[in-house]
Amino acid sequence: MSIPLPSRREVCQFSLKPISDTVLNLCEYLAAEDKGIDFVALYAENGTRIAGSTSIEHLLQFGDFTLRINDVSYQVCVPPTQEGICSLVELSSERFRSLDDIKATVASLYAVFNVDDFKLERERKLIEKLEEVELELKPLEAMKARIDAECESHSERIMWAFFAAMGLQTGIFARLTWWEYSWDIMEPVTYFATYATVIATYGYYLYTRQVSSAFLLFIRNFEYPTMKSRCYTNYFYKKAQKYKFDVVRYNELQDLAEGIRKDLDRLRDPLYQHLPATHLAWALRDNKNKPSKESFASDKN
Repeated sequence: MSIPLPSRREVCQFSLKPISDTVLNLCEYLAAEDKGIDFVALYAENGTRIAGSTSIEHLLQFGDFTLRINDVSYQVCVPPTQEGICSLVELSSERFRSLDDIKATVASLYAVFNVDDFKLERERKLIEKLEEVELELKPLEAMKARIDAECESHSERIMWAFFAAMGLQTGIFARLTWWEYSWDIMEPVTYFATYATVIATYGYYLYTRQVSSAFLLFIRNFEYPTMKSRCYTNYFYKKAQKYKFDVVRYNELQDLAEGIRKDLDRLRDPLYQHLPATHLAWALRDNKNKPSKESFASDKN
């Protein structure tokens, strides 16, 4: 586009790209070329000002327009023939769309050709990481198995001790009822003994705050598995401190190993076999944010 500049009274030729350049770029080119230009604007044939975001391609497709530089207006005539600028603009637009299609095709081919390599490399790294985690986890697993065995024996002894105490209480009451005294004497004793058991159960609830119906004095549904679990957990932490077993680190390694196994299963899932590498990596990263459920309970109560 050849445009007369006002300062030196000479014509300057500007090369514009139909697709990437806009009206604003043309105005900036003019202002940079001639410092005497204070105002540049383009107007359609009906006097409407053309926005700076309008591309040169669309500007030429609109037809004739007016170029105003400072106070001077120039009428620009766009060649209307098929061999003119319009046909060149349409041709460049078609080439641009074809180039986009070629780029998309090349990207798809690149993903198809490289997704298998990406998956193999990803699987190799996950397997190596899993081996490192399992190697660090192995001594902790052995120590935990030893502590688990001791805790299980301890909780079983406590449960059998309660059973023996209840059996002994029953035997003493039977002896006093049928051999030493009569039922009329022993009935209040058994009543207060039963009520004392309810009070002890309620006190256990107040101390542990474990969910149990024992706090309802008239519903004596004591949860023995909950009591055993509490004894097991408390004794586990005592033994863990004695043997210097790091429960927090053990849980972290368990969560990490479980996450890696899930990533491997997801990577080998047939549903993800034909995903592009970028989508596959995003899916694997998304899976890491999900916490594992197979870790040792850290609640001492």
